[in-house]
Amino acid sequence: MSSNKERQRTRGEIACAECRRCPGHRTDRTHIVPCSTCVKRGCSMLCPNGTMPPGKGSRFVGVAEEYLRQKAAKLEERMRSLEDALAILQTNTSTQPHPLLTKICSTEEADSGSSVDTTSTTAESNLHGHLNASGSLYLDGDPQYGPGHFFGPSGGSEAERQFIPETPLASTKTQKIEDDYLHPLISNLDQVFPFTPPGIPKKQILEIMKSYLPEIQRAILLCETFLKSLSWVFPIISRQYVIGHLIPLIYRTEIPSLESSHYGPHELALLFSALAIGALFDPDLPPYNAEARHYQRVARAAMCLQSVFSERSMATIKALHLMSMYYGMSGIEDNTELCYSCLNLASQAALQVHKDPSRWGLKGADAYERRSYFWALFSQTLWQSLATGRPPAIMPAVVDCQIPSDFEEATYRLGEVPLALGSWSSHYAIQCLVPVIEVTQAVKPPSYQSILELDRKIREFSVPVYPDSTHFDRVPAGMASYVQAGYKDLTLMFLHRGFFAQAMAEFPSDPLRSPVGRSFMVAYQCASTLVTSTIDQFKLQPVLCSRMWRIWTFAFSAAVIVGTVAIRRLGIKLDPEPLEHLEKACNLYYQAAQTCSRAKRALVSFEQGYLSVTRAHCHASEANFTSASSKSGQREDESSSTRQPQTRFKVS
Repeated sequence: MSSNKERQRTRGEIACAECRRCPGHRTDRTHIVPCSTCVKRGCSMLCPNGTMPPGKGSRFVGVAEEYLRQKAAKLEERMRSLEDALAILQTNTSTQPHPLLTKICSTEEADSGSSVDTTSTTAESNLHGHLNASGSLYLDGDPQYGPGHFFGPSGGSEAERQFIPETPLASTKTQKIEDDYLHPLISNLDQVFPFTPPGIPKKQILEIMKSYLPEIQRAILLCETFLKSLSWVFPIISRQYVIGHLIPLIYRTEIPSLESSHYGPHELALLFSALAIGALFDPDLPPYNAEARHYQRVARAAMCLQSVFSERSMATIKALHLMSMYYGMSGIEDNTELCYSCLNLASQAALQVHKDPSRWGLKGADAYERRSYFWALFSQTLWQSLATGRPPAIMPAVVDCQIPSDFEEATYRLGEVPLALGSWSSHYAIQCLVPVIEVTQAVKPPSYQSILELDRKIREFSVPVYPDSTHFDRVPAGMASYVQAGYKDLTLMFLHRGFFAQAMAEFPSDPLRSPVGRSFMVAYQCASTLVTSTIDQFKLQPVLCSRMWRIWTFAFSAAVIVGTVAIRRLGIKLDPEPLEHLEKACNLYYQAAQTCSRAKRALVSFEQGYLSVTRAHCHASEANFTSASSKSGQREDESSSTRQPQTRFKVS
């Protein structure tokens, strides 16, 4: 019977419980909830089934309760801000927490304000987490012997995306079926990569591997695709070497200038690695295709025919480098560790055989190619370090390789795909990227003044301006300018991201009030710019962008910053507006998820974050609607559409 009355009260068919409790008050019979009588008395939150406790002075208890709740919330926020500021000052003078922050509350204080104490303690611990961030360690199984994954402070977004349940576009089940066609000798070598087992018939295996090569015209086409897609920013192998030398050598064609017809397993692995990446970027093939996987598995087997640890050469280093790039673009996130490991292995090999070539008497084109490649490898290890939060394999203190001059580049890159940034990127790496890695991964947090000084240095670092577009004629349209424009924004975002989180923790409602509020604004502006430029570039080059893994790693980090600001619903005006920008990022990742595995995995996080924002805005709109309709006397069902959350992007 009581449940039936509650339903009738909810529909407004009978008087609410509070009006029936007070015989002197009658409902207005307009079927509006809350009723006008409860609204006038300040107890609309009780209508239709709640009641106020009887007694003198309870007439406007609802209004007083709401006022006190808001007042307590403001005081609590101010208390947390003061405690956080005190914690910041304390970390600059001592490693011990301030006595006021560790004082044990008395029994009376704990009883009267336990909820406030708990909140402030949590805020304090979060703040110290931002100040002394050491990264994240993910353990699978036994903490002593189980597999683990470490991501440093600058690799937070990468770590979050890494452990989203996998929904790859490349099917691992399909790959297992494909394994059956390989010769058992090749398959066994693939399984033991990168080690070389004893007693293997190398000549027989080399002949089997050669049978897996495509026709020479197909090989040239795939290598051309690889060079056009990546060598403008990663000059790993030149066109003259791979097409003019390596392919004719391995395919046994005539080479008048060739002194020796000998080639080793690592040269064969280098060619197969180039073919694998060329197949990944072939616009006529689907992403993460079987042909690319085929070439990559044979390349792994070829690497095992010759010891990676004791018989290294330039071909060894470059083949490992290309394998690292393949694993980053393979569409399987479990390969992220292989990507990092292969690049580190290539870097360690480079330290043994790749000092400045002038030490070994090399000059001209040979010296230029070695120098150009070393700086491409070094720069990539730095960006990999920022993305994962792990220290680079090549430490700057041991680098003695000269940076190629513009004259050398103009002289020795004739007939090659032009470099997008040339020697500028090498100078930028050593002068800007290295200091950023040192401060973002330092054990002891740097002073904020040093961060601002580094910010100034990055902004003042000049960017080359090319007089015309001929420099980029053979580069995919717009990609070179896109990379060049994003260098500084990306570096500044990584530099300020930790302090961005600190400002959000100190002043949740207005981070600009924080002593590190400048970092909040810089990180948000750089992240917004990166999201916008990625959207524009994806419209121009959807196939190429969807297959370059670093674009989506860095865009995800930028979108997380934008999404964090949107979810907090700060009371400050920002340009661009956070919620609208988050909507654009969601749309970008929804479109890219159709062909990009990394975007598809990241889309899960965006769906959750965006839906939480829309729900919060929906609840706020619903509360405003209820109050307005009560005052105006309009029916709730006449404007119900204004309370429904609107889907702003497509959810897969």
